[in-house]
Amino acid sequence: MHPIDIALSIATKVHAGRIDFDGYPTILHALSVGLMGHTDEEKMTGFLHDAVAVGNLSFDYLTEEGIPTGIVNALRVLHRNPSEDYLSYIDRIITSNNPIALQVKRNDLDHNCRREVTDTDRLAKHRPALTKIEAAIEECSKVDLYDFNAVPSTHEIGIFACGCFWGAQYQFEKEPGVVSTLAGYTGGDEEFPSYADVRDHKTHHVEAVIVEYDPTITSYEQLCKVFFEIHDPAQTDGVGPDLGPQYRSCIFFRDEKQKSAIDRVVSILRDKGAEVNTLILPADKFYIGEKYHQRYYEMTGGEPYCHVRIKKF
Repeated sequence: MHPIDIALSIATKVHAGRIDFDGYPTILHALSVGLMGHTDEEKMTGFLHDAVAVGNLSFDYLTEEGIPTGIVNALRVLHRNPSEDYLSYIDRIITSNNPIALQVKRNDLDHNCRREVTDTDRLAKHRPALTKIEAAIEECSKVDLYDFNAVPSTHEIGIFACGCFWGAQYQFEKEPGVVSTLAGYTGGDEEFPSYADVRDHKTHHVEAVIVEYDPTITSYEQLCKVFFEIHDPAQTDGVGPDLGPQYRSCIFFRDEKQKSAIDRVVSILRDKGAEVNTLILPADKFYIGEKYHQRYYEMTGGEPYCHVRIKKF
């Protein structure tokens, strides 16, 4: 069973027969908050955002039922102890830097405020909290142009796109010799694209990762091998379950030396019988993605669902 189906099943059982303050089944609120999510992670967390409190469930139970670790971690952040001051609780969510919890709480508060327009007491509680959450999200939503000239002369960089940049960044971060990575957008002419713009096909960018590395420890050719080992380059419509042009497999070379290294690695793969449909393109402007996308799995405590490294060389 898909984790989203598991989350829906648990939420339905928890809210069965329960009525909210406005006389409607409580499951409707859980479903609304979930469906406001942009990603599977936000949807699952939205469905379950109050399940622990309402259903007296344990976080271990959710894990045992098949809810991913990253979702359970977000639910831990969203859980409020009865003795906890409400605005202190909101501040705790903000300072957690957990992007799933932050967005789901925003969706929860937004839905509450829209259905509480005549309830001044509830609005007085939820409206200031929504304002604080939205301000925090706005602060985390800035997109900046990457400055290639700021790279130290002792370091070099590679630009790789192989599906969702969360998993790609996670895998490159583990490679010896990698100094830093940044998730972002490249390959399109539109300036300062946002995650929502790229996701909704309003630009021609792909989700990509800048990899800064020490050439005395690793090589560009080795990073190309990592790139091909963490995704299926045969796909032409995305990577794994992430479909669409924004997830297509691409390598962006900065000079002929890098292009030659890419060609060598591709030749090795093809000689082994592998199909490679990766686009090999000259490097272009790179826009650093929003703060809440950087080291996503490190912040959420989850594991990549779309990038598993498989030895090919």
